[in-house]
Parts: sequence; structure tokens; C-alpha cells
Amino acid sequence: MSCLLIAALFLYPQPAGEARNAAGYAVQVNGQPAGVAAVRCSAMPVNIRWPGHQRELDQTEICGMVRFSTDEKVTLSVTPPRDFKTVKVRPYSKKVTPKVSGRTATFEIPGPGYYTVEFDGRHENLHIFADPPEKLRVAPNEKGVRYFGPGEHDAGVITMKSDETVYIDAGAVVYGRIIAKDADHIRILGRGILDMSRILAQPKPIDPKLAAEQKAKGFAITNVRRWDAIRLTYCDDVLIDGITIRDSLCYNIRPIACRGLTIRNAKLIGNWRYNSDGIDMHNCENVRVTDCFVRTFDDSICVKGFDYTMNSDDMVHDGYNHNVFTNVVISGCTIWTDWGRSLEFGAETQAKEIRDVIWRDCDVINVEAVPLDILNVDNADIHDVLFENIRVEMDELIPAACFSASAKAYKATERKQPNLFRAAIIRSAEYSKKGGERGRIRDITLRDITVTAPKLPHVTMYGWDAEHRTTGVKASGIYWNGRDVTDEVIKTQHAGAHTEPMTRWGR
Repeated sequence: MSCLLIAALFLYPQPAGEARNAAGYAVQVNGQPAGVAAVRCSAMPVNIRWPGHQRELDQTEICGMVRFSTDEKVTLSVTPPRDFKTVKVRPYSKKVTPKVSGRTATFEIPGPGYYTVEFDGRHENLHIFADPPEKLRVAPNEKGVRYFGPGEHDAGVITMKSDETVYIDAGAVVYGRIIAKDADHIRILGRGILDMSRILAQPKPIDPKLAAEQKAKGFAITNVRRWDAIRLTYCDDVLIDGITIRDSLCYNIRPIACRGLTIRNAKLIGNWRYNSDGIDMHNCENVRVTDCFVRTFDDSICVKGFDYTMNSDDMVHDGYNHNVFTNVVISGCTIWTDWGRSLEFGAETQAKEIRDVIWRDCDVINVEAVPLDILNVDNADIHDVLFENIRVEMDELIPAACFSASAKAYKATERKQPNLFRAAIIRSAEYSKKGGERGRIRDITLRDITVTAPKLPHVTMYGWDAEHRTTGVKASGIYWNGRDVTDEVIKTQHAGAHTEPMTRWGR
């Protein structure tokens, strides 16, 4: 593996078969025509509990994606396929102001970063992925390297072993998924695309009475198998750098009991399918998630314990007990959540402790449920958590979620504003382990949280009983449309004051 800095502007080539101008966009970067790839995204917050089939395509729309790298500021000119009245570039924290001439918006971005451009609202928008210059490169014939060069590759399941590297060239699309177990010192690199659109859920037999019982309870019906785009189990010293994951069938990146994990400059996009979470981590240690763009239908970045499908005995592996999730920093990320929660703990929380977790300098540019969420459904002691310098864009009331399989049930006229923060200790009939005791939430700090929204942000905090409570929540610098509203937001929410049991969680 060598370090090679590709400087200045580099427009990534598009493989044959990729549409040149997805969604009808024409884009120039520093005067050079740039290809616009297609990404299928959710068009509406319609959901049902995965009864063995996928969402219908009439719940989705085609958006655009432009990819390049740069080490300096660049100018983009974007012409959408239709006339428009307004144009917005998010995140607002970047302070990008477009100038409009005819049907073209021109603007300058200050350097590497991830943006969305929206014409007359959030639908069929354009995603701009401006990576920093690539530093880590490998040779195609290098030992331990699986090199995917420019073009399309039907790879299927890629199983990694210790000391291996998967490299996806900027001009490559790899159709498949990556798995690893007990594989240390592994690298997933490159500026290309890992695409799961050719992998379908697999039906499996289920007793009709059980399916009817699950449906009546509102559970996920377990008559289908789905797979994560990248699933890593008991892997130490892992680096994921630069790739784009598109159209994941389930979770995009799922590390389980991993130690020494770094994820940076990853772009997760085109996640329209049920349960297409972004980065969901279970009982990991020493984690850094930095400068990623995550657009998901379901939850975006999650810190979890083991979930209800996992045997707690599996926490002990090779003589090491993976029962603590600790030392986590998630920073510099841009989050778009179409259905679920954005920066979340849980819901699955089988762990002795989940501690020392920092969420810092992140932009939540779209959210349907709760942007900052701690949901403890099992026995974990969740403590020493910092949410700092988080910017949440809820600048308009959004359509309320609809629980249905059909887009016809969706009513865009029903509008709401999501809660800003929730901390809750609950028992879930579906997600909690049977007979397990409740956990705790304590010593949580909210600092410098900026919210753009039409209404005053709301927070909720719940405990379970006198012994299992939410305590020690401290807040400073919660700003609503530029005004410090910390006291107004927090004053009626004394941590742990609410101890009535919750068996379900509302939206």
C-alpha cells in the first residue's frame, strides 16, 4: 500500500452502463462537464414492518449524484430539468449561496465536503460528493489486494480475510456485498461504488399462524432474509475509507464486536428499502467515524448493544468479553434521514455499558423522527455521552409518517416537527430480551446545539422506575433560529422525572 496524493480537481469517471445525466441534471465543475449518476431514494415516509416484500417503487424517486475530489474551492453550475423558483444548498453551516441565471444555479464550495442541492423542495435533489484527494492507493497485483478497476463487476459475496484490502477504483461499480469474521488488519478503500441493487431479499418459510401473530403485534414479519452491504464480526484494526455504498438491502455498514475501527469519507446513498440503516455498530471499541455522508431511509448512525436476535453468550469470543461499547467519536458527518432517527443509541442495548461516546460537529439536514436519540430497551448502563456542536435543519414542517404498504395511504398535507432530543428507558415486546432488567441513562451533555425550525424544539426524557432512570442531563447553548432557548427547552424536562413505563416508543 502506498500513499499517493491526487491533487487539485479530479472528476470521477462513470462506468459504462451508468446514466450520464441522472434525473435530468446537467452539472459543470470548474467549467468541466461532470457525469451525474442515479440514486434511488425514498420519496415519502411510508413504512410497514417488512412482510417479506420490498417497498413499491411508487414510494421512491430518482435523485442525482456527482462525485469528484478536490483540495481547493471549486465552482459548480447546476441546471435542473425543470424551471424553479427557489434553490437551497445544504448544509446551511457551509454558507453556500447560489446565484441564479435562467435555469442554472452557480455556487462555490470551499473545498472537500458533502452537499445537497434542492430546487423547489427536497424531492429529486442533487447530491454533491467532493472528496479530499485520495492518499491511500494500492497496485492491482499487490499481495493481499482485491483490486476492482474501472467498469462494472458482478462480485457477489466478497469474503475478506486478515491482512486483506479491497480496493474499488473511482471509475468502478462493484455489485455485491462484503463480509468478514475474525479478520484483522483489513482495509476497504477507493472512491468507487459498492452497489447492492442486484441482491434481493430471500423469502423463507414461516408458519402462517406465527406470521399472523407477528403482524397483529406490529412486529417485523420474519419470512425473509436480508443482508448488510458490509458486515464485520470480531474484526480488529479495520479501515473503511472513501467508498460510496448505494442501494443497500439492509444496513450499509454493520460492525459487530470490532475493535479499532475507522470509517472516513464514506458516502451512503440510495437507501430506499426497508431497514436500510447507515452505520450500525454493536458493542465495538475504539471507533472513529469521520467526515461521512449518510442518507438512509431508516436510522442513520447508531451505537448499539447486541440486539434481540443475538445470543448474549456470543459476547465472549476468543477469551474476550465484548460486553462494553466504549471510546467512540463520530464527527464531521452530514446526515439525511428519510424515516428513522439520525444520531441514535439503540434501540438494541444488550451490553454491560455503553460509555464515552462523542457526537461532534455534525449536520442533520433532513429528519423525520428524532435527530438526537437515546433509546435503551435492555440492560445497558449508557453514560458519559456528549452531543456537541450539532446543527439540525428542520426549517419547515414535514409530512407525517404513514404506516402502510401503499403510497396511496400517504397524505402529504399532514405536517409535523420532530422532537429534537429523546432519552427513554423502555421495555419493548419485540426488541427487549425476555426477563431482562432495565438499564440506565446518565451523565448526558448537550452543548451548542443549533436548530433551524418553525417551532420551539422539544425534548423528552423518561425513566422506567426509581432504580432505572434518566439522570444527569446537562444542556447549554441550545439555539433556535439564532436565539438561546436552553432554559425554555429544558425547564419542564427534569431528567428522570418521568418514570411511567413505556412499552412502545412513539414518533
